[in-house]
Amino acid sequence: MPNAFVQDGKPVFGTFKGHPKRFDIRGIFRPYGVVPLPTFITNLRIKSRLVFSFDIGEFIGRISFIDAKIAGFCEVLFWNKNTSQKFAYRSLLGPRKRLIPHSLEAASTSNYSRRRYTRISWNRSQNRLSVVFSLKGDSVRPLARAALSAVFSDSQFSELTSVRPNPTMRRSHASYSSVLPLYGTLTLSYKNGETKTVSSQQGICSFGMTRTYMKFRSHGKSVLGIGEVKGKKIVVKISCDSTESVDMDRYNCNVLFYDGKATPLPPVLISHYSGMDKKWIIQDTENMVDLSFSPVSISVNNINAFLVRSLHHTIYGTLEGTLLTADGEKVSFKSLPGIAENYLIRL
Repeated sequence: MPNAFVQDGKPVFGTFKGHPKRFDIRGIFRPYGVVPLPTFITNLRIKSRLVFSFDIGEFIGRISFIDAKIAGFCEVLFWNKNTSQKFAYRSLLGPRKRLIPHSLEAASTSNYSRRRYTRISWNRSQNRLSVVFSLKGDSVRPLARAALSAVFSDSQFSELTSVRPNPTMRRSHASYSSVLPLYGTLTLSYKNGETKTVSSQQGICSFGMTRTYMKFRSHGKSVLGIGEVKGKKIVVKISCDSTESVDMDRYNCNVLFYDGKATPLPPVLISHYSGMDKKWIIQDTENMVDLSFSPVSISVNNINAFLVRSLHHTIYGTLEGTLLTADGEKVSFKSLPGIAENYLIRL
């Protein structure tokens, strides 16, 4: 792990075990070609994202914080795996100095209003990752509350950090990913007085963060599989987007976490030629990834305000196929819960 991901105005690329103390890519000299813009202006083109994905009891979902400098966004989205019922709570946030912190040692990020409160905090010296939300409902959505926690000292904890060109060597895209066993309570309270609680359940979560220099227009796809296979925790994170490195075989952010070990994966091609709501095919050329994703429920988030355009399709479904670990072990599964995303951003 390097001391910093930017040294003497140049980005440092690679895949590293563990995590940096500061997750920061600011200060690259002329990241947008030969245009002599000062770094305090080009730093404004960095978009940050924090994602907490979870699978606990009969629920699978994720919490996303997005910081685009001029605006922020928070989304809590989860599904009931038994009924495929979707629960979505979104908040548009105004400009603030820093929504997503740089420290991976101890920090927090939150969204607070009278109707919705969401907080993700972590402290490695105290050995805890904590997630809390309280989201008021309406005539369609129930009141949702959760208190989830994980510990970094668990034997199943694993983490990996990748920094890749974006897409040229002038700019960088940094990605941090970790997997932890999860414990907690999730409660849904409906208008008719019905209450549904998942209490003291053990699950699995994926905690990750990305920072990237934005292009004016970007698009891509990603797939996350999360759950258990043969009694072992598994999380697979795969993406394919317009900012991929020119040398994808050397630099990419795909990773498999299985039984407490991290395996960097080769670049993949994600395709859904029959439509977004039909089967997705996810394959590589190294015979390490051979998967299919079957969509079950789609959530659409469309923001169009002046020059800002964001269109996200977030899809709950199941994964089927085979993955190969760094030790040569074949991991095969059917109906592994997963969340896919297809996005277009103009900013």
